[in-house]
Amino acid sequence: MKNKYRPGVFLGLLLLTTGSHAQTVNDYLNAYLGQNKEGYLQPLADMTIAGFNTGLQPSVRIENRFYVRLNLTALGSMPVASQKTFTASTEAPFTPEQTVSAPTIVGERKPVSVQGANGFTYVFPSGFGLKRLLWAVPQLSIGGIGGTEVALRLLPYDFGGDFGKLQVLGLSVRHDVGRYFLEESPFVLNVGYAYHQSDIGKYIALRSHYAYVQAGVSSKRAGVFAWAGYQTGTFDVSYDYVENAQSTPVTAHLKTKQPFLGGVGTHLQLGFFSLGAGVGGPAPLTGYGSVGFRFKSSKE
Repeated sequence: MKNKYRPGVFLGLLLLTTGSHAQTVNDYLNAYLGQNKEGYLQPLADMTIAGFNTGLQPSVRIENRFYVRLNLTALGSMPVASQKTFTASTEAPFTPEQTVSAPTIVGERKPVSVQGANGFTYVFPSGFGLKRLLWAVPQLSIGGIGGTEVALRLLPYDFGGDFGKLQVLGLSVRHDVGRYFLEESPFVLNVGYAYHQSDIGKYIALRSHYAYVQAGVSSKRAGVFAWAGYQTGTFDVSYDYVENAQSTPVTAHLKTKQPFLGGVGTHLQLGFFSLGAGVGGPAPLTGYGSVGFRFKSSKE
């Protein structure tokens, strides 16, 4: 147990608040050694996985003509109240065993303490008051063949130093199932699947799957839509727990605890130029904004 009360948090591109960048990513992860580490870090897993699964659809309609679309998508994820605390327990040799509501990594900057036998005090570390995660990814989409669109997200970058490499790979596919029974209708119905894997420095390894349904209305220039689906994912966090000048390697194996993700979005097509935005949830709350260019064939 450690009382870690710091003014900010910085995890590569993910945790964006004001604070001291002189500290390493490890400084912000190594709050716990034992059983409490999963509960403390769980919101980070749910927010990151849900964020990656937001903004997958740059538009609602998959056109009949071959097209290529290149977008830059800004992604955001914001914790809800239930993700700011977790049920934490004291660990041996502290007695008697007690459970409390303690801050998660995104929780309040207030440690929680309990009194034990022989005048000892057990301190549960504070969170970092994290309000949001923000990052951006490029997305290349190719569609117009058999009512299907495939998309690629790719972002390799070596930050060097303590953080190391950021690597993002996303593969997704959408298919227009409405084309079989909604041919002359402005309504659109798509089904989709997305896979993401990301190594966030030397600290985090993420893998996720997301299957969804997207429905909306669309014209040549604009569209609105809703989507809903089921997501699964793993989120392994590795760090060194440091206390009393002793370092212990620790790995927390997490899975997303928020399988449902849905939302609403809109897009606008102005010639080659396109804009899009949307929000999702319910926990965490997510959002995206995208700008891009679309090039399409003159023939169907």
